[in-house]
Amino acid sequence: MINPIDFIQYLADKGSGFFTGIPDSTFKGLTALFDSGAAGFVHLGASNECEAMGIAAGYHLSTGRIPVVYMQNSGFGKTVNPYTSLTARDVYSMPVLMIIGWRGEPGIKDEPQHKMMGRILPDLLRTLEIESVVLDPDDWMQNVDMALDYCRRQNAAFALVVRSGVFAESPAKDKAPVSTLPLREEILERLVQSSPTDALFISTTGKTSRELYEIRDRLQMSHANDFYTVGSMGCASSIALGVSHGDHNRPIFILDGDGAALMQMGTFAALGKHGQDRKITHVLIDNQAHESTGGQPTLSSTVSFQRIAEGCGYQAVLVANNLQEFEDCLGRIGGNDSLKLLVVRSRKGSRPDLGRPKTSPIENRINFMESIRNGQAVS
Repeated sequence: MINPIDFIQYLADKGSGFFTGIPDSTFKGLTALFDSGAAGFVHLGASNECEAMGIAAGYHLSTGRIPVVYMQNSGFGKTVNPYTSLTARDVYSMPVLMIIGWRGEPGIKDEPQHKMMGRILPDLLRTLEIESVVLDPDDWMQNVDMALDYCRRQNAAFALVVRSGVFAESPAKDKAPVSTLPLREEILERLVQSSPTDALFISTTGKTSRELYEIRDRLQMSHANDFYTVGSMGCASSIALGVSHGDHNRPIFILDGDGAALMQMGTFAALGKHGQDRKITHVLIDNQAHESTGGQPTLSSTVSFQRIAEGCGYQAVLVANNLQEFEDCLGRIGGNDSLKLLVVRSRKGSRPDLGRPKTSPIENRINFMESIRNGQAVS
């Protein structure tokens, strides 16, 4: 395995000590160091991969150095536009070293949302004319040297593709102070128990959807009113907006996270314009972390989601910092048909035995559509 400290230091020594991107569990040992405060490199967290490519381009313009952009291969899809229309040799011809986590690699068991991108990643890189190499833990320095040499000579992007298990874990951090904030699963359970029986739930990717599924199981409730967004990070709120314009009049709850909301913040404006009087309650659970990929910090510590929502046209905005405040907020929004945002602070963490939905995404889609068509949940 590669020691993340050695890897980052080697890149910095070669003149590429500027990092930006979105974390991936494939190389969480690496990204854990980015916000450690260690000296010798610069790290700017991004809200999405497209933004990270813009940051990288700007850094190259101002320094002439080769920036490093890290991402999961699912997020690599977001970079197609800034790569083909900004940094590609046909346009501004800028060098970028990409570090891409290979989720869904053929022959390796993974979740369904990673299967297609995992299968097509090598071909997609070739189609986009991006030279690449699968990072070899035994010969990684040569891989890095080759990549940086190519970037310099060609003024073009090069991708280091990273398999799971290539990077070692980072040294353990000191334990964070005990938080009095509620866990996300506690918040979700209170919400499920207090919501109307005909309410539709669209939950964001990662542990939020997994916890919602298990809450339904534990309470012996149908899953048919829930759409579990297993991939497409940040799209739960736009999916919900589309659902709200269907042929029904049912209340809709968006279960969002801070990282997902930041990734597609423009949807706040779309909801404010097109979601008023649609019985939409946007519940944003903010733990200031990309928890599913290892707990790396998001940018939400400096963000006021409530002011953003108010500026975008939400008709009511509420904030809760504990379960009692959350329950009070739920009582205040009951029966209110306006577009609402409810921001709830939570602490990081989930049950170690947290499972995954037992139904396939296609089964989930069929059951959800049947529920809307029939006007109620199917068994």
